[in-house]
Amino acid sequence: MNIINTRVKHIIAASLCIFSATSSANIVRVDQVLGQLNPIEQRIEQTIERAQRLPLPVPVPQISIDELKAQISEPISSLPNVLNININSQNTAFVEVELENGFRAIERQWLLMANSQQLNTLKQQNVTIVSVKNYNALNMSLVGFNVPQGVNSKSELLKALNLDESAILDRNHIYQAQTGEPSVKVTPNKPVAPYCTQSVKIGMIDSAINTKHNAFKGANITTQSFLPKGLSSPNLHGTAIAGLITGKGVMLSPLLSSAELYSAEVFYRQSEYAQGATLFAIVEALNWLVSNKIPVINMSLTGPNNAILEASITAALKQNVLIVAAAGNQGPASQPLYPGAYKSVIAVSAIDSKNHIYRWSNKGDYIDFAALGVNVVTSQGNGKFGRESGTSMAAPHVSAALSCLLLKHGNNKTKALNELTSLVVDLGEQGKDTTFGYGAIYPPKSAL
Repeated sequence: MNIINTRVKHIIAASLCIFSATSSANIVRVDQVLGQLNPIEQRIEQTIERAQRLPLPVPVPQISIDELKAQISEPISSLPNVLNININSQNTAFVEVELENGFRAIERQWLLMANSQQLNTLKQQNVTIVSVKNYNALNMSLVGFNVPQGVNSKSELLKALNLDESAILDRNHIYQAQTGEPSVKVTPNKPVAPYCTQSVKIGMIDSAINTKHNAFKGANITTQSFLPKGLSSPNLHGTAIAGLITGKGVMLSPLLSSAELYSAEVFYRQSEYAQGATLFAIVEALNWLVSNKIPVINMSLTGPNNAILEASITAALKQNVLIVAAAGNQGPASQPLYPGAYKSVIAVSAIDSKNHIYRWSNKGDYIDFAALGVNVVTSQGNGKFGRESGTSMAAPHVSAALSCLLLKHGNNKTKALNELTSLVVDLGEQGKDTTFGYGAIYPPKSAL
């Protein structure tokens, strides 16, 4: 499969080079075009993997040409350019749109970290203020407002609002969960020791959790939703992450056997396979977790660089918090994704049981560690167990290890990070590299 993909890319690259050299049309960026092949390859590989799991002989279902064409041509994660997020058939919570750079945001909605003077200035402008919130744990205030149609540039907006360049202003971007399609073909994970057996607090910003799942019998889980009233959160992604952290049973062993898990629900349903979270909800979740004195926060989500997100994370880190994030599942040619790409955030890539990097794991200077995240058995939202893949599945390993090491070192972040770095298995190039970071983290043979 990889050989075929490589040959196809070479042919396309050569064709594009010839075209750009002989045509008077705009210059073609070969690297950008090749980068756009990743979702197509991903869809093809997922289709092949599903086919390989079927027993033979397989009865061939009746399917029309139109149905087949739709299944092949539409990527699993594709979303319409404009998407209404509905509370019910009569009420819409908000409308999200795709931006020119491919990321998504709430239509015409911006966020401003504002002091009282900036808020007064904003009230005098041609905008509609939709929220004014104070976040005491983060020591910041945030104003959400809608702008007139056609206002798309940050610099244009700063000028129109009479704000200087130092103002912390950005869109209410949408961030995505980082897992592939789940598989229902399951054999138990190999039993492993937890990273520690003591009671430790750990937080996650994710979707809802199916707390009635058998894996969570006796688990200590506190949840809080940060979605608009009436809008529910799907439970697939959050249940999988929580299952790795604290789920128990024949099928899986918890990374933390006595975790106090605080789960902030921020994801809403975009489609059958896609879940989104607004930046506004993520900021509220950070504030809640910091106010509950959570030492490590797991963020298995990615999206664009955003001034409000960066400021919120910086504020959380000042409260002696560590933030661990999925590196992203857009492939090695992807641009950096956030929050993982911030220097102050610990970014985790995914490997399989043979120490091979996950096919779609992001790469870059910002990668700090790698952990098992391919075909991992965990709990599912439907009450069953299944295999999941993605950097989302890898991040909880690092979050769990750091939770234990912070407890061991009296909440000293430097000592905890230094010991974690000393425990890694160096993979790839010697020392820190763009694929595995400092190296791979594995569950210990005995608790840390």
